[in-house]
Amino acid sequence: MKRIYIYLLSLLALASCQNELYNDAQDEFQAKQGVYFVNKGTVQKFVEENKTVEIPDLSVGLTRKDNNPVKVIFNAGNQEQLDAYNKKNGTNYILLPESMYDLKKELVIDPLFTSVSVPLKLKDVQFSPKGSYALPIRIASSDVSVIGGQTDALVVLEQKIVTKILRMNGGYASDAEMFPKDFKVPAWTLEVMINRANYSSNNRAVVWTQRPAGSSALNEIFTRFGDVTIKPNQLQIKTGGSQIDIPADKYSALPNQWYMLSFVYDGKLTYVYINGILVAQREIRTGDYDVTGISIGDKNELIREVRFYKVARTPQQIAANIWKTIDYTDDNLLLYFPMNGKKYDHETGKIVEDDTMIWDWSKSAKHLKKPAQAIFDDNEGKGFVFPPETNS
Repeated sequence: MKRIYIYLLSLLALASCQNELYNDAQDEFQAKQGVYFVNKGTVQKFVEENKTVEIPDLSVGLTRKDNNPVKVIFNAGNQEQLDAYNKKNGTNYILLPESMYDLKKELVIDPLFTSVSVPLKLKDVQFSPKGSYALPIRIASSDVSVIGGQTDALVVLEQKIVTKILRMNGGYASDAEMFPKDFKVPAWTLEVMINRANYSSNNRAVVWTQRPAGSSALNEIFTRFGDVTIKPNQLQIKTGGSQIDIPADKYSALPNQWYMLSFVYDGKLTYVYINGILVAQREIRTGDYDVTGISIGDKNELIREVRFYKVARTPQQIAANIWKTIDYTDDNLLLYFPMNGKKYDHETGKIVEDDTMIWDWSKSAKHLKKPAQAIFDDNEGKGFVFPPETNS
């Protein structure tokens, strides 16, 4: 059974928020009594699977103290409410199944109190590869007036991952014949997450694609740290017969830090993102790329989440999926190596421990042989936690 961790991505300063909202609500409601959600925006939580936990961060408040108890009644899990939120905000949250939570749908704010937490408990959450869960909650009624515009709240659940990770220890992983020699992609996205103890040597390859023997250098997709014209901790992508060097003031890698490196080609422009932030873009070439396979460099040390798509992922998609396990059923996903020492079976949907290979979770099922020196590191039994807790 996995351990459970709860990580509050955005810790709400409840006291200050209550004061701010109390004053705003009083002004707007002309000092009449009213009830509202204290929380602004969403309550976002990172949660690991399979345990029961309390979520104490959602509160309702009154515009002023009351000498009498005030009853508040909630509705939760309304699909139309979530659909409206998704449409307005460009998100694609999935409704949290009712079996995975308990919500006390009626509570009482005691006399002379101005706020109270909404009792919400998560039960054995099982995340979906399709996306993150959200639970919409609405104040349905109360003994006092409900303040318009402050009746809805949204609890967003993101998966917190505790996992083993591949430690390369020398010897690269490669297969140049994953795809036919005439295989082409009109656009692509290549992503990889790494953590290195030092950046002291030049020309340290990260991940690159294989191309047909003798084909043009226009088809090259090669990523590395360091070159003769840049420092060892600077990132470079060689592609289209040219290259993009990431300026040191935009990104200089630090030792023992996790980085998600994302490279995107949309048929015209090439983009580079670091942890979801755009650091470079340039037009180098146009047209299709010839791709036959992939290689993973031997100097990567800790490496995970190697992803290769046959489409250009959007900035929103890049930012939203930095530290997560992605949707491995996506038809646009050509290769996906979570590098967690686990194997996924598309026919049965089962995930099992198996550290004998570097398993491809995409529908391609193009698994890589694990280098002899490589191991799946469990961080002395504690696992590695994502989002990372040590990144500055």
